[in-house]
Amino acid sequence: MRLILKPGQNHCTKPLNSTKSCFISIVIPVYNEENRISKTLTNLTNYLDNQEYSWEIIIVDDGSSDNTAEQIKPYLKDLRIKLINLPHSGKGSAIQKGMLSANGKIRLMCDADMAMPVKYIADFISEINDKAYDIVIGSRQISGSKRFNESGFRHLMGRIYNFWIKILLISDYQDTQCGFKAFTASSAAKIFPFQQLKGFGFDVEILVIASLKKYKLKELPIEWHHDQESKVNPVLDAISMFVDTIKIKFALYSGKYSD
Repeated sequence: MRLILKPGQNHCTKPLNSTKSCFISIVIPVYNEENRISKTLTNLTNYLDNQEYSWEIIIVDDGSSDNTAEQIKPYLKDLRIKLINLPHSGKGSAIQKGMLSANGKIRLMCDADMAMPVKYIADFISEINDKAYDIVIGSRQISGSKRFNESGFRHLMGRIYNFWIKILLISDYQDTQCGFKAFTASSAAKIFPFQQLKGFGFDVEILVIASLKKYKLKELPIEWHHDQESKVNPVLDAISMFVDTIKIKFALYSGKYSD
């Protein structure tokens, strides 16, 4: 069903989990992002303020130990920007909390480094609002995508992981790990309560759940700029993510993702 834009209406200043909704929620997980969260929030708010739809930004702090909270504080004067504080558990846990707390008809998860130019938000909206996709995932791998400043080793590790995912779990997607994914409110409400993983492996898990529930999904080519301050360790986190795929496989067999 096509979502309807309502220019001039903004229910995004309502409390989290309000019965009112806004058009789009941007969910940003953060962990020790004092060096770049201010730039990201300025970039996002400048873009969103020039759009005709209502919006909110939900920042989920995954137990930061630096000055991330102080960098965010000035932005909270805008009631459309909210902060949720969690004990440190992992990116997956932060995304799950943010998605289930959001009010938007469209809910876009967005990395704190904003490695994707903000202009692509319009493409995510178009695929859901005009073409009736339930889920749209950013892809750095399919035709039309562009990568910048990524090391050959990191890219190789990503391709090995994707090959493993295709063998063990799902073969439909060329890039499961891009940090930009959009969901309709209804698909988010049916997927994220079943999420079990708290770390980086959650991306694959939510796509597996989406596949089980037969949602219509689009892989969208984007332009992606690698940030040298990335929190992902291409070796240690890769090992953890490989372990997570085994956990997903067992969860599938045990019916944990079933209604």
